[in-house]
Amino acid sequence: MRQLSFVDTAFLLQDTPARSNHLGMIGIYDPSTAPAGSPTFADFMAKIEASLPVAPTMRRKLVHVPLGLDRPYWVEDPAFDLEFHVREIAVPAPGDWCQFRTLVARLYARPLDLRRPPWELTIIRGVDQVPGLPTGCFGVVLKVHHAAIDGMAGLELWNALHTLGPDVSPDPVPDEWQPEPIPPAASLLGLAATHAVTKPLSSLWLLARNASPLVRQAIDAARAGAPRWRVPRTRFNAALSPHRTFDEARCPLADLKAVKAVVPGASINDVCLSVIGGALRRYLASVGELPEESLMTIVPVSTRTPEQAGATGNQISMMRVNLGTDLADPIERLAMIQAETARKKAAQSGVAVPVLLDVAQTLPGALIGGAARSLSSFVERGPVFANTIVTNVPASPVPLYLLGCELVRSTGMTPLAVGVGLFHAVSSYAGTFSFMVTADRDALADPTPYTEALEASIAEHVEAATALASAA
Repeated sequence: MRQLSFVDTAFLLQDTPARSNHLGMIGIYDPSTAPAGSPTFADFMAKIEASLPVAPTMRRKLVHVPLGLDRPYWVEDPAFDLEFHVREIAVPAPGDWCQFRTLVARLYARPLDLRRPPWELTIIRGVDQVPGLPTGCFGVVLKVHHAAIDGMAGLELWNALHTLGPDVSPDPVPDEWQPEPIPPAASLLGLAATHAVTKPLSSLWLLARNASPLVRQAIDAARAGAPRWRVPRTRFNAALSPHRTFDEARCPLADLKAVKAVVPGASINDVCLSVIGGALRRYLASVGELPEESLMTIVPVSTRTPEQAGATGNQISMMRVNLGTDLADPIERLAMIQAETARKKAAQSGVAVPVLLDVAQTLPGALIGGAARSLSSFVERGPVFANTIVTNVPASPVPLYLLGCELVRSTGMTPLAVGVGLFHAVSSYAGTFSFMVTADRDALADPTPYTEALEASIAEHVEAATALASAA
């Protein structure tokens, strides 16, 4: 039995009828590489069952403390049944990209059953007419609640299903899993009472031990200048509907590396933010809605250390970044973003974020729930805090295989935040970089014009970088 962290609990309590807080990992596979041919549903079930020992999240369910007096717990589900979590469907003919992405968006929008381990996997047959991909492909959509994993842990779970070659069979892992009885309410209430006494003392000790560094960091942040709180409202900053749309823009990773090289100190993440800033500028201008002030994004930053590589749950902090949508020149925008992210990363490298997250672990579960609901209401009705969210989830640099079938398209969907109806997930797989877009359907019913703006912004950056490199 393991208790959810403060961040995990907040993700769980932010679920609403219009917003389910789960991640979606999506792959399209070419079965022509499989020595045994296209896998059957029974083959998938056997593969997933064999992966369970190295993916413990998949057999854990949530248990809530009565009256919400403490954070929930993960327990091994004594009634775990794999058949409840895996299903198979087909995309209608002809099976093109538009049909596939529409079906995936509908699947993704459906809430998970939180009475069971919070994940489901759907096999989608008939993906036959996607440009650039062979006919006869199939898709796989893995949904996992954000309370169980963050992007890095999600990658570990996804990798458990894959191999590095079509004829590679991983050594079997002994399955020593044992379900555990669901703890009685009295035991959970007893633990909650103990935590109510001990955790505040731990909080005071942490604050006292780190008082001087926290004060110094606060003074340094104040000297660096007050943050800009006023953020313009766009069509993506409205109440969320229950429906989603999904699309992606793709380019060679080498193109982004060439752009990165023209601004000293820039990272691939900085280039991504600049590209997204250019796309938002282009798209909103095309519909007559571009604000004069620059848009802002939230960038989740993983705080997971190498020692925590196998840990489940979320270990992240947040950074707010100016997207430079008021700047027409892509390289000028990239330089501005590079300077801002470098400054903010330096500010977050101190003790404040980890200490405050540790302190947050001491809050009672009921207080977390009330705070999450109050914050959601404030964000939805109050001033705009950010116009979008951008997260980078690293993927494999080499091709992966599932039951011998090559993963030829790796993409994904992400949960929307309250009051933020546009989320970008960026990732590189086998030399191809993807800008994955999840949007509220009311704000972006047809995502194609926006992904075309992303493609135009990528081309604009590459052209400007090429011109600068040639001039040098």
